[in-house]
Amino acid sequence: MYRRLLVFTCKLLIKVLRLLGKNGSALPGLIIEGLYPDFLDKSLTSVQQKIILVTGTNGKTTTTKMLVAALRGTGARVVTNATGSNMTRGLIAALIEDMSYFGIIKPTDWFVFEMDEAYAPIFTNNISPMMVVALNVLRDQLDRYGEIDKTAQLIKRAALKAKTFIYNELDPLLAGVAVQLRENSVVTRSFGASKDLLKNISNEQTLHGESVITELETPSTEVVSVEAALDTQLIALRTGDEMVKLQIPVKGFHNVLNAAAVISVLNELVPERLAQAKAAIEHMPVPFGRGEKLHIRGKSITVALVKNPSGFASNLETFVKQANPEVVVFVVNDKFADGRDMSWLWDVSFKDAIPKSATIFTSGTRGYDIAVRLKHDGIESNTLTSIPKIIQLLMKSNYKNVVIIPTYTALFEVRTALKRYGKVPRIW
Repeated sequence: MYRRLLVFTCKLLIKVLRLLGKNGSALPGLIIEGLYPDFLDKSLTSVQQKIILVTGTNGKTTTTKMLVAALRGTGARVVTNATGSNMTRGLIAALIEDMSYFGIIKPTDWFVFEMDEAYAPIFTNNISPMMVVALNVLRDQLDRYGEIDKTAQLIKRAALKAKTFIYNELDPLLAGVAVQLRENSVVTRSFGASKDLLKNISNEQTLHGESVITELETPSTEVVSVEAALDTQLIALRTGDEMVKLQIPVKGFHNVLNAAAVISVLNELVPERLAQAKAAIEHMPVPFGRGEKLHIRGKSITVALVKNPSGFASNLETFVKQANPEVVVFVVNDKFADGRDMSWLWDVSFKDAIPKSATIFTSGTRGYDIAVRLKHDGIESNTLTSIPKIIQLLMKSNYKNVVIIPTYTALFEVRTALKRYGKVPRIW
């Protein structure tokens, strides 16, 4: 009775929060965490072999969205933490929203959860998921995770509880984790890219001018070609003796690897329905803030989230250097979810990445920090730390082609500020 009352109350709370324009993914989960700590274990133990965890430093939200769209395209019922809230409280809120008012989980084929690297081993303390998908291990929020070898160990702890581990074989730390998991009878499947495409990789090695290390001669799923169009990419992948072609509605080579991860999962779960799954991916909307393109008052505004040096480098290449916008706005916050340590900005090279014709603005709580970093690379910028005011300035200007590159909490502030001027899709 106590559990049912909590679920009923929190479902109502989620509805109220949504009516107020909030995403409702944190507060209900926090309440349950405090009042019923075993909620996830009690709710998911009976369905744990239907659980897929997607983790890693970059690409979790996009990969999860692609995988969920693909599985739903096969006719499966999928529960997911759609808002991208990837700690245990986000999973709790997602479950509560999908449950009946009596706290009963509806018949479901798959539970696909985007999972923070540090919370993954906490989640798997008493739950053994069917699959853990690991995308990469990059320096990110060192004040939370420490160095990257620690992050890899967190992922390993979670994956030890899984039946299958799908990993990026271009990441040396994940390749090392896979070796240890095989010794513990965990099935491993890899994804990667052909040697001709390694020049497109941005990771911990390439940031320091090193060559990309490949663990395997031929990964289980290998990207062999990429053709970029205006807002899509046509990729060809080799899986065993078969070739798979897939058009993805997101830009950047990092998303090509995310798609390879998804194909690896689908080959394990629904190989006989791959055609339907691919069609669903090709028609899915771009996840919010991941190269999302908004059209407001005659302006084309691209919003591309950054969290760490590798992701920043990829977004500079994809959305700035290649796209040649009129204006680039870097919005940097240092709140808890962003990471308080902003020293990683100095590991990003801006030289030759920004068109000389572009006007540059910086904003956010660390707007002056990013301005100093740009100046060190010979790039002048204008700083206005208030995010609503920088958006107001842009909307009153004559600029038509704008790229905004925000950190995590800044992304939500940017989207909220843009809502004053036009339609911005909801994230739930």
